[in-house]
Amino acid sequence: MKYHNNVFFRAVTALLAAAFLLSCTACGGMAATTIELLRTQGEVAVADKDGKGVSIIEGLKLYSGYQVDTRSGSYAWINLDDTKLAKMDAQSQVEIQKEGKYLEVLVHSGSLFFNVAEPLEEDESMDIRNSTMVVGIRGTCGFVESPDAQHMNVYLLEGKVECTISSPEGEILQTATIKAGETAQLVYAGEDSSITVSSFTIDDVPEYVAEEIPDAGNAEIDALIEELEQQKEELLEQQQKEEENARILDRQRREALLEALNTYSPEEAMYATLGDLNGDGTEDLLIYGKGVFEEPGRTRYDFTFTALIWDGTEVQRIPLQQGGMSDLGYISSDDAAVYRERETGALYVSNPFSEDGWHTLCFENAVDYVSFSYSYNPNATKAEAGNLSAEEIAEREKVYQEINARFELFDSLEFSAADDEYQSTDYWWWWKSYWYGDHEMPGYPPFHASVEEVRQSLSAP
Repeated sequence: MKYHNNVFFRAVTALLAAAFLLSCTACGGMAATTIELLRTQGEVAVADKDGKGVSIIEGLKLYSGYQVDTRSGSYAWINLDDTKLAKMDAQSQVEIQKEGKYLEVLVHSGSLFFNVAEPLEEDESMDIRNSTMVVGIRGTCGFVESPDAQHMNVYLLEGKVECTISSPEGEILQTATIKAGETAQLVYAGEDSSITVSSFTIDDVPEYVAEEIPDAGNAEIDALIEELEQQKEELLEQQQKEEENARILDRQRREALLEALNTYSPEEAMYATLGDLNGDGTEDLLIYGKGVFEEPGRTRYDFTFTALIWDGTEVQRIPLQQGGMSDLGYISSDDAAVYRERETGALYVSNPFSEDGWHTLCFENAVDYVSFSYSYNPNATKAEAGNLSAEEIAEREKVYQEINARFELFDSLEFSAADDEYQSTDYWWWWKSYWYGDHEMPGYPPFHASVEEVRQSLSAP
């Protein structure tokens, strides 16, 4: 059942059992003379000022001290007089306080819709409050929500209200004015209390409120709802365009990366993986394979990582050598690995590099280069080099802890033997320098299969 133009109401928002004052004003008019429980839906309980249960009948009169409590899936309509109507949402509790022309509605918990069709007279007042928190109404329509004692949200469908947060001693902490189409989020936190004003959308209007709007008979409210619905349609259309554009750009990115990957020979791209390599939140392509390095008097072969970054127009190919290294496979095949930065999710490649007296573990992606260094006894003989002192062990452990705190292993590239006849270094030396004696080529390392997996991923619809 819905209400017609002659059935409106007066009651609003307030709660928050801390020290929280919210004051809302708007016009002038006629005080409530009759308070009655107009109707209920579901399970609703009423208690008198002594806390005793009251049987619910049609048009039950509500006197000072009466409390109304709605359970799950239940609602209650309160008639404050013929021009003021309040509707309680499910799982809400309010209390009525009335003395002469002064009316208070204490909202202990939940949510309340209010529609005051005519402003109050100058000598009349109607407040919704809890402790030092007060909402004064003079002729507005909207609803309030109270998630807990320190928060309250006020939404206006018509008119204008002033919202105020006060301390338990009555000191005004924050105040703000909102108008139709705006919401105020009030947070009580002592001296750090705040009021945030913003607009709201049609999706913010709960169903229990939306059911009452058609019968409000208010052109201003109807216009606002129509505007909110139009905004929602425009927003949905914009989101659909953005999603389609994102799909197009993603398809272009994947096609460009696949085309770039296909320009590399199997030796140049023995390993491939997708991941963020420049911290922009978009998947890039990382490949690992043989590189050719021209040096005076000779051509040298070694392994190198290359980052393929889609910049929105074309693929940028960035050899990961920014740390001053000639390549990233310097020590041994076992040292090739890819790491993920824990905080950002960005991928890095690792490169250990050592000289007498120090050791460095380097981590690099397309835009960043990080190194972690620790020392050991530079005067140690080769026989002694493996015997670190307690201080050196503690220093190295501290560095490893720093690395583990920032990075986690994403993929380890190991040149395992093709069969028992060859050691893992056969792969590495074969591909690194073509020094193999009478050995036949051991084939591609197992991680070579990742290249085809990446191709399939980039080719997916």
